Parts: sequence; C-alpha cells; structure tokens
Amino acid sequence: MKFDSFCKVLAFVFCVCYNISVEKSALREGAMNDRRNATGGFDFFISFSNEDVEVVTSLVQKMEACGAVCWFQGKDSRAEFAEAIMEGIESAKAFVVFVSPASANSYFVMNEINHAVAWKLKNENYSILLVFIGKEAPDLSDPAYKKINFYLGRLNMLFASQFESEEELVCKIFDQTGFETGDRLHQSLYHSSEIETKRLRAQNEILHNFSKEFFEKMLRPEDIVLDVGCADGDNIALRLSGLQYRFLLGVDIEKKQVERANRNHGSEKDKFITCDILGEEFESILLDYLKEKGASGFDLIHISAVLMHLTEPVRLLARLRRFLNNTGYLFIQDEDDGANLVYPNSKFFDLAFRIWADSKESGDRHCARKIPSYLKEAGYSSVSLAKCGVSNPGMDAGESSAFWDIYFNHYLWLGAEENVFYNPSRTNKMLEEYRAEYEKYKAEYDAGNIFIQLGFLFFIAQK
Repeated sequence: MKFDSFCKVLAFVFCVCYNISVEKSALREGAMNDRRNATGGFDFFISFSNEDVEVVTSLVQKMEACGAVCWFQGKDSRAEFAEAIMEGIESAKAFVVFVSPASANSYFVMNEINHAVAWKLKNENYSILLVFIGKEAPDLSDPAYKKINFYLGRLNMLFASQFESEEELVCKIFDQTGFETGDRLHQSLYHSSEIETKRLRAQNEILHNFSKEFFEKMLRPEDIVLDVGCADGDNIALRLSGLQYRFLLGVDIEKKQVERANRNHGSEKDKFITCDILGEEFESILLDYLKEKGASGFDLIHISAVLMHLTEPVRLLARLRRFLNNTGYLFIQDEDDGANLVYPNSKFFDLAFRIWADSKESGDRHCARKIPSYLKEAGYSSVSLAKCGVSNPGMDAGESSAFWDIYFNHYLWLGAEENVFYNPSRTNKMLEEYRAEYEKYKAEYDAGNIFIQLGFLFFIAQK
C-alpha cells in the first residue's frame, strides 16, 4: 500500500509539473504570437551574444518604440530552442545581427547567420544586416572576427561607433532594411527626420539646378522619357516638375525604392518598374512599354550617377541607343573627382576624397571623363560636354550647407562604411584624422572662406 501511495503521489507531482511546463510553453508561444505583425510574422529577427544583452536590449526597445516587431530573446539561443529560432528567422522580413567579438565567436549566432543567408537565397527580398556594436571602430582584421570574415563585404554592414546616438543608429537600421515607420516617423525617434528631409531636398535642388536648363530647352510636350536608375523617383520628379511631357518610365533594380517611387510619384502618366538594366528582361520591358504607348522609342533618356557603379557601362549605353529615337537625346550626369577644386586646399579635403576613393560602394571616382569614349564605343555620333562642375559661390545658406553635405558631412561617411573599405585599417585611420578637423573646416566654409567645386559633369548625346 505504501508503495502504491508513493506511486500515486509521484504521478500527481509529474502531472502538475507537466501541466505547469505546458502552460508556460503556451504562455511563451502566446506572447510571441501577440507580438507578430499584421502579416503574421516579424519585422526583424535579432541575433546577438548574451554578453551584449544590455546594449542590444536598449536598441531593440527603441526599434519597438517605432512599431517594429522583433523576434528577440533576452539571452543567447540554446540548442533546445533551435526549431523556434529557425522559424523566427524565416518568419521575419529582416535579419539583424549585432556583431561583437563575443557574437562573432558564438556557435549559436553563426548558426543563425548561416540559416539567414540560406533563407535569403530562396527569398530575394529578405534583408540581412550586420551591426557592429561598441564605442570604437572595429579592426576587422582582428582574429576575433575570423569566423565571420567570410560575410564581410558580402553582407551590408553598419558601425555603431560612427553614430552619435542610438536613435541615429536605429534610423539607419530601418533605412537599410526598408522598414516603413509610417505616421510613427514623427512620433518617436525620428524627431530629426524633418530636418534631414529638408537637407536632402536642398541637395537634390542643387543638382536639379545644375541640369534644369537642358530639360527646359529640349523637353517637348509630346516626349516620352526614360529614367535609368530612378531610385525612389524624387530626382526625376523634381527635374520634370513644371515641364510638359507625354509619359515617364523609371527603372531601377531596387524593388523597395521602386515601390516608394510608385507610391509617391506614380500615376497614369508616370510609371516605375523594377528590373536589372543589364539583365535579360530589360529590353523586353522597354519593348512592351513602348508598344503599350504606341511609340517607336524614347525621346529623352536620363542617367544620373549610374555609370560609375557599372562594370559594363558601354553595354548599357549600346542597349539604350537602340531605344532612343533618331531625334532624341541622351542626358548623362556623373562624377569625376579629378574635377574637384578646393581653395585654399588642405590635407582635410584631400583626406575626404581619398576616403571616398577607398570605399567599394562609391564606384569609379573618375568615371565622368571616360563617358565620351564610352559613348563613341557604343555607337553614338553626337556627343558634347554641356556642363562641368558645381560650386558654392552664389548659394544661399541652405544651399551652401546642402552642397557641403554632398561630400563632407561626417554623417554621410556612414554610407561609405556600410561596405568594407578596400583597406579598412588605413582608411579608418584617415577617417579619425578627418573627423578631428571637421568642425574647424566646416566653420571656415560657413564663414565663406573656402571655395569648393565638385566634379559633376553633364553630357548630351544623340544617335
């Protein structure tokens, strides 16, 4: 009897413990389901090392304050949760790993990265972002990053040390992964976004003024315009503002940018399409569009800061020539650091140009001078340099500040750092030296004591 009683008590305890375990599991799963977004998944899967939990928790809290739904554990992933982790990675729109020496050597973090990369191969819209945390810029050649070295240069990267606040870093994470904050933009950490929007608008206005006389002179009400590398459509929309034309087609390889262009500028008259301009589908897309419009070709083809990023610029120009009407014009705007001028010059400005040149993201810094030969090789018979150089004299305060920001604002260096420098160790040292002198030269520039010309060149070509 005593043995039977003992068995009954043991069975009761087992049932109670089992039910408590199931209940906790259900509560945990229920809490996760409650945190899912409107599509039933997550906006971000957060990968990190437990050693960095305080830093990462603070950043995730700021992300969620803006409405982001994050798959996030308060400690490192453990083997028993492997299935839940894989499901979390696959149900998120973006994978963000906070990289430190600890996470770069974490078995669990590396497994999560490997799974995220494999998932992206099957889902091209999936975003992966490496965010290096820490107050100092990391030395990526350090053996501490050896295990993650394979992904450096292959995945998009941010460096927390280059941001003045966590809010700015979170803003950049959202921007790099295409997370839309909607109305929360002005209700949370994007409190400075209105200022940034004004700055970008002024910057775009400068480049618009650089070429607007040619649009005004040559664009006709019956013309069909093709914008190659349209991005979010803001540039071409500004250049065509107030002018009469028949139709506009914008093309770009970035799907999220094209979606934004259609949302902000799309209409029956203006259309934006996602495609690879060097891919097989590009020509069929243009043919279908022209057939739909009952046209034989485009009257104006516009390319701005695109050729400098291409490995086969002549191939693109030759393809475009086939779609340009005999009386049509090809407008090309691109950059050439050889046409940059600064007076009085100093090592500060030389450092700026050298840092840009060492960024894999910035393209061919002497592209513009090669454009005439590119056009000749592609078969164009009429080529002219219409304008060379944009400079600060005559600009008002807003335009002058925006002009400086095109190349020299220290926040904009973050754009270069998102991809690895060709020589990270050397360039990061130059970057430190540059930042140490930043305030001094910015004050001199604002006082009107420095002349700057940036090497933007504008070419016009015909068949």
